[in-house]
Parts: sequence; structure tokens; C-alpha cells
Amino acid sequence: IECYYDLKYKDNFEEIFKGTTILDNPTKERNSYHILRFDFSAIDSSRPRESMNEYCNIRLENFLHKYDLSLKFGENFMDNLNRVLTYFEETNKKIYLLLDEYDNFINKILISDQKDYEGYITDKEAIFKQFFTVLKVATGGVNAPLKKMFITGVSPMALFDVTSGYNIGMNITTNPIFNTMVGVTQGELDALIKFYNLEEMVDREVIKRWYNNYLFSEMAETTVYNTDMILYYINSFLINGYPPKELIDINVRSDYSKLRFLIYTNKKLNGNFETLQNLIYDNAVSISHIVDNFSALELTKAENFKSLMYYLGLATIESGGLKLKLKIPNETIKRIACSYIRDSLELEQIFTLNLDTFNDKLANFAQDGDLDVFHYLGERIKENSGIRDYIKGEDFVKTFCLAYLSLSNYFVARSEMELNKGFADIYLEPLNPYGTYAGLLEFKYIKRSDFSEALLAQKIGEAKEQLSRYSDDIIVKNLEKQEKKVKSVVIVFSGWEMVAVE
Repeated sequence: IECYYDLKYKDNFEEIFKGTTILDNPTKERNSYHILRFDFSAIDSSRPRESMNEYCNIRLENFLHKYDLSLKFGENFMDNLNRVLTYFEETNKKIYLLLDEYDNFINKILISDQKDYEGYITDKEAIFKQFFTVLKVATGGVNAPLKKMFITGVSPMALFDVTSGYNIGMNITTNPIFNTMVGVTQGELDALIKFYNLEEMVDREVIKRWYNNYLFSEMAETTVYNTDMILYYINSFLINGYPPKELIDINVRSDYSKLRFLIYTNKKLNGNFETLQNLIYDNAVSISHIVDNFSALELTKAENFKSLMYYLGLATIESGGLKLKLKIPNETIKRIACSYIRDSLELEQIFTLNLDTFNDKLANFAQDGDLDVFHYLGERIKENSGIRDYIKGEDFVKTFCLAYLSLSNYFVARSEMELNKGFADIYLEPLNPYGTYAGLLEFKYIKRSDFSEALLAQKIGEAKEQLSRYSDDIIVKNLEKQEKKVKSVVIVFSGWEMVAVE
């Protein structure tokens, strides 16, 4: 956008856009604006007022230098910004403002201290609100200096909380014409693979499962791949000649503290945790619509939290209709979400275990079919009293185990996988080529008040019958062709105590 609209790039337009549709179809406003650009990720959230003042002054000085303008500046960036806008109004010149990461430092403040957030955002004298008020004023009048703005950020929360100062924006996130704007379509991926002669090397099923399935509008039909993930995967082939050993690029791992703040309030996991739990277990969650403006102070409302999950890229649209359905898009995001749950439990001292011991025992299951990893999980659950308040049924037990099993390098943990007209609780699909075993896990739960040896035997029998049926599925049978064995495991909990592993 900067290269297209900035009058400074007028002489380089053909060079910059060579080979693009843009070059052959220019609009009358190309290269006719002065571009004023900010990136709020540069603001230090530990001292936001001072940092914002310093950073914005630097950007304004850069703006003057870029266009050979001479204006006298003081120390206060708001005064300096007003001087720039007044000058452009008086000289009838046009500004296009670009603002990236508008909510970056605001989100960090929200996580650390809600009162500070209110002070910087919602108070009448809040610096963030004043900034957007000045921008709004600069768009009004015949000679309005601020003609266009393009603003990007993770969510609409911060803008909602300054609505009284800025209510002229249009949120284009869910507009279907932009659905494929920042992702890689199937056609583009095919062209990329062909261009680098990787047709015989790339595993398309792996790419689809780990990087695909983002849909940004209920009116759109074309899903897209995550651009960062695709380039990360392809780049490994170009540099090394083989796929990356770790399929998740570290750049897509968001700061888990964002989500921890949302699912844990008043020393308790809240209703948002249940939503995340359902998503991780591959259950789509319903929402009446994607909320495009909501306060950061109202994130305990289910619709707002679900919408934020969508904006963060942790959930995507599965289907439209009277009620939208959201789901986790792919294996990468599922693992990231599982890490959020694990870190939340450990940081709030609800549950801890030794990850080295756990991974070592899981490796033994992958190599030898040893069930000790499940006994270890059961022992740690029983010993961690903090987890007991949350284990009230089979779903939590399954999600809890899934959160840890999904983080291993030995398996892809697939929940509720359809096998032979049934749905296996967890299917541990071999990921590491050196592993010998796949796993079929069936969980059962008995209330502590209902426990009896007879009921336990009944639950074990039911689970065995289900596992026997799943084992006859063609997907499981095909593992034998890959020289893999399948270990079917029954796991029964009564309250927080594991009472059977077979």
C-alpha cells in the first residue's frame, strides 16, 4: 500500500510492480499521497506513555525529513501531530495513514494489569483515546488532511474501547472478498511446488493437515493455508532437501499468556476454558455471529471469547447458517492450543508433571507398547490436588490427556476420529518413523459415588468392544503395511483416580 500510494515512489512504480496485475491496472490515486506510517509493536508496554510519545515523535520527524518539510516540533507528540495535520489542511495536501499492530502494546498491558489498561485506553484523558480522537477530527471538513487510513491488529478490542474517540472505521476481516488476501490458496500452493520442482518430494497430506483450513468469512468457500507455515515448510526443502523435523514454525507460536489470562480468572478456570476444551477435542462450537466490536473488559462473555479465538487464528469458520460453527483449523493450531492449556495448568499450580519423564515414558509406548506412560499420568493426577476441582466427567479427563499427548514428537493425537462407524476417543497416529506402535485409546468415567467393581467391569467391557470395532477399520489395518503395530488401551477414571489401564 505504501509503495502504491506514496508520491515518493512515483518514479519507481513500474520497477516495483513489474509482473503484476496492479501495473497494468493503475488507479488515478496511485502515488498521490504523503504516507504517515506507525507500528505500535515498537511501544514499550512497561512505560507506554513515555514510549508512545518517544516513538511517535521519531516517526513524525522521519515524515518531515522524507517529504522535505520544515515544521517546529515540541516534546509532546500529540501537539506535533496536530501541527502536521494543520499544515496539511492549510496547504490542501493529502495524508494516507498506515498503522500496524495498533493493539500490540495494549494487549500486553491488558494481560498484566486491568486497571492500567483502563487508564491508558478507556479514561477520558487516556493517551490512546486522544490519539484516535485527533485522527478522527483530521478526516472532517472540505480540506481534511487525513484522506485514508488502513489499520491492522489482532482484534477489534482496543478500538472498541476508544469508540467515543474513533467510530469511523470499517472492519473488513470477515468480508468474503478478502478471504484469500493473506493466505495461500490451493492453486497458489500448486504453482509454488511446481516452480521449485518439489512435486515428488512434498507430502501434500501433511501440509493439508498441519497448515490448511482457514476460512475468514461464512460467505466464502475457499480455504487457505497459513502463509508463514507454507514458506517455512518449502524453505526447508530448498535449503536442506527434506522437510523440517519440527513441523511447527516457532514464529506462529503466540504468547500463551494471552490465552492464560482469558481462561483463568479469580483463581479458577472459567467458562472460556470449556470452550477451548471443546475446540481441542475437535468439537465445533456454535456462535450466532463473529462479534466485530467488543470490550476487552467483557471477555468472559462466551460470544466475545469465541470471536477473539477467531481473530487470534486459534479457531476458524467451519460452516455458516443460522448459527456459525467454529473449529480449530489444523494440527499446528491444535498443538499450540494444547500448550496453552498445559502451561495454564502448570503456571497456576493446578497441575504439574515432569515433562522429561513423561516424554521418556511416551517414547517407550511408541517403541515397545509400554503402558507405563498412562500409569504415570494417573499417578500425577491423583497426587496433584489442584486438578481435582475440574475432573467432573469423561470429557475433562480426555481433554487433559489430549493436551499432553498432543505435544509429543512421536504421535499425532487425533481426537474423536471416525473409525468403522464409531469415534475413537484418541488415536495416536505414528509421527516419528522410528516408532513401532500406534495407539487407540478409549476413556470411561465413573462418578466416585457410583463406583463398584461390577460397574468397572461393565465399563471395561464396553470399551473393549468399541476398540475391537475400531481395530477393524481400514485405516488401522493399513498400519500393518507400514510395519506398525496397534496397541488398544482402555483407561477408566473414577473422579480424579485412574482405576483401570488395560
